[in-house]
Amino acid sequence: MTPAQTSSPAPRVHPRISANKLGEYLVSPPLRRRDIIERQKYPCSFIGAYYEPARSIIVDFLLGRTDREGMLRRTMGLVMAKHESRYAHHQAHGSAEAVLRFLDLEPRLDLRGLTPVHVPEHDKLDVEGVAISVYPDVVLEGRDARGRPRVGAIKLHFPKAHPHTETSAEYVATLLRMYAHERMGDRGRALEDACMVIDVFSGGLATAPSGHRRRWRDIGAACEEIRRAWPSA
Repeated sequence: MTPAQTSSPAPRVHPRISANKLGEYLVSPPLRRRDIIERQKYPCSFIGAYYEPARSIIVDFLLGRTDREGMLRRTMGLVMAKHESRYAHHQAHGSAEAVLRFLDLEPRLDLRGLTPVHVPEHDKLDVEGVAISVYPDVVLEGRDARGRPRVGAIKLHFPKAHPHTETSAEYVATLLRMYAHERMGDRGRALEDACMVIDVFSGGLATAPSGHRRRWRDIGAACEEIRRAWPSA
């Protein structure tokens, strides 16, 4: 059986959404918004895991656990491995392509002098009664020129069918900034330029805009809309 046939998790009772999907929601027309809410309420477990092999390789690279050659070796291992299903075959090749796309854009990455660190657990961000899964893939830590602690975060985005626009990526980067401020304030002050979204397949890189109040109001309004629509989705 395929993952699509075996994955039927129970609907989520309480409103929740991932940061990347909320970014897409904010720039989508009404019918797409309704579809996003339905898919968040009735999640398909295998979709989120499709690019997990690529995510693991990229995160290890960012954390300094492997280099570019190591990434390529692991990627080749994915492709050459024996695949037990057509899904596994497509997943391996899709993840391999994602890693190669990341390597193309990696020279443009500027971590603002901060050091990537692994933080295993993250709380959700509650906005207007909606639990937002921000879940940075990598946390950035360091100090500015005056020795003051600073913190940032990186969020990866993979789906080809729904790439981020410049605007949606800025919304997600704003969520990262607010998450860093509210949930990681003990690590340092959030650095806007170090709260970044990487859209792997489109090659897009976005950081949190300096003016965040309007975007934060938009995010709050969207979450209120999601909360109201949730029971009937």
